[in-house]
Amino acid sequence: MAPTMNNGNGMASLPFQDPAIMAMGSGPPPPIGQQLFNSAVPLPVQLGSPNGAPNGIGAGPNSFGNGKGNPTSRTSSTTRAHLTETTFASLPISALTKRAIAEILCYQTLTAVQAETLPLALQGMDLIAKAKTGTGKTMGFLLPTIERVVAAIHSGTRGIHALVISPTRELASQIEEECQQLMTFHKPQLSARVVFGGTNVKADVRDLKGANTPSLVVATPGRLNDLLYNYGVDALCANLSTLVFDEADQLLEMGFRPDVTKILAKLQPSAATRQTLLFSATMPQDVMAIAKFATRPTVRMVDTVGEDKQTNAQVEQSATVCAAAAQPAELLALLRQLMVGEFKVIVFFVTARLTQLFAELFNSLGIKVLEMHSRKSQPQRTRVAEEFREGSRCAMFTSDVSARGMDYPDVTSVVQVGLPSDRAQYIHRLGRTARAGKAGGGHLLLADFERFFLNSLRDLPVQTRPPLGAAEVAALQPVLQQGFGALNPVTLGTSYQAWLGFYNSHLRKLGWTPSELVSKANDFSREVLGLATPPPLEAKTVGKMGLKGVPGLNVQKGPSGAPGGGGRDGGGGGWCCCC
Repeated sequence: MAPTMNNGNGMASLPFQDPAIMAMGSGPPPPIGQQLFNSAVPLPVQLGSPNGAPNGIGAGPNSFGNGKGNPTSRTSSTTRAHLTETTFASLPISALTKRAIAEILCYQTLTAVQAETLPLALQGMDLIAKAKTGTGKTMGFLLPTIERVVAAIHSGTRGIHALVISPTRELASQIEEECQQLMTFHKPQLSARVVFGGTNVKADVRDLKGANTPSLVVATPGRLNDLLYNYGVDALCANLSTLVFDEADQLLEMGFRPDVTKILAKLQPSAATRQTLLFSATMPQDVMAIAKFATRPTVRMVDTVGEDKQTNAQVEQSATVCAAAAQPAELLALLRQLMVGEFKVIVFFVTARLTQLFAELFNSLGIKVLEMHSRKSQPQRTRVAEEFREGSRCAMFTSDVSARGMDYPDVTSVVQVGLPSDRAQYIHRLGRTARAGKAGGGHLLLADFERFFLNSLRDLPVQTRPPLGAAEVAALQPVLQQGFGALNPVTLGTSYQAWLGFYNSHLRKLGWTPSELVSKANDFSREVLGLATPPPLEAKTVGKMGLKGVPGLNVQKGPSGAPGGGGRDGGGGGWCCCC
């Protein structure tokens, strides 16, 4: 290998080889409601079979030629499918970092994304990188970030030296965990901390402003903004050496653009000297606008994706349009077919409370499913994410906390129940399956009033899947009605409020008046939830929805039986339970 050359910035340029991508290729099954799944109710069409791929680590360059494995590593089959022949040992990075990579993470070779981004990032250049989840991009920005932190500490500067901004709690925690591993032999000189909404902000302030200020902080936008503007943490970032945006397109899609703009304004003192690394799976105009504002004129663009083939190229996709009242039966029948053999299924719902509703329903029917959404505590979400990531023969019901960023290996099917907010969200969710060259299936279940969404998918290979016949739905209804009847009334009430809130935000798309919205919501309450009267809503909740005076709502002045809260995943308040 050719010797490294100094580029004049104190960093070495890298003689990288051209990427040579190498595709690489338990326990008793959980109870899955045998009485229901063995019923005689047929499905109208045969769907693609699961790929049956194992999700063990297996052998290969990144499964640790030294015979050791890392039990906490997040290396998945997706990442292993993008490996090159370039080794971490060849990089011009500190010996302590190399030791952590070899002994703690047990990595040997770079992925293609790392091979394309690290030569530039390790030279201190600003970088805008188009890279998909599960291709090793976290290491692609953490390695140069840690190296710059090491240099900053050796120069004697104090404070927070690096910020990594992530759209969700789960992804932020995942990044911080990998950072801790990379820092193993740099401690206690280097340290890292993760901060996000839904936790005690005063504890964050105490840790950040204490005697041992962390050198690297991973944060969600809302909490970071709060810390910068209301608790004086901006002073700690005066000598910031690196700023990272991960999943930048998701940050903007989730409505964080105002937060990101305010964060950049507070970090302006370091703009001329810091390195900014922005990673995004897609590069729409709004991402490029933020990138241009955040980076220096010498910024470099790296596209590790190329022409977007869109995940759907390897995914068999189907769409079923049915009466809203028949959706539970459609979902039950579909899962009856998907949860066979070796399977790993993700089912997306439009709100957190509807995720909770269907998770409680299916578990009550003896069909074990994991439940993931923003109304769960962070420890619960972390546990569920790990269980699903490491498991097989399992299903997870989730809101959009799982749509992007998280790398769940070997997902055989993705089911989307209800109206995606847009085409991009549909594709992002679909991207959970058919990874690393494996097959996968995508299934969209829409109510009849959501049919218009199919117009946005006309250029995709989506096949129409006929709905169940009336007799087939009728055969499943008794057990579903019994299941809904056994649920906690609070769960029913919050799901009604969430349904109303979600579709209230899409009135223009649906072409509904507020009166039509309330009528449809009450149909959902009666025909799906089995309630004789709509659940009560607080007057202030109705007012926030802009539905004051609309007939058909059960309005009460005191606290309702359907507590709101939630907002976006990762923090927030208000009446909306969307995630």
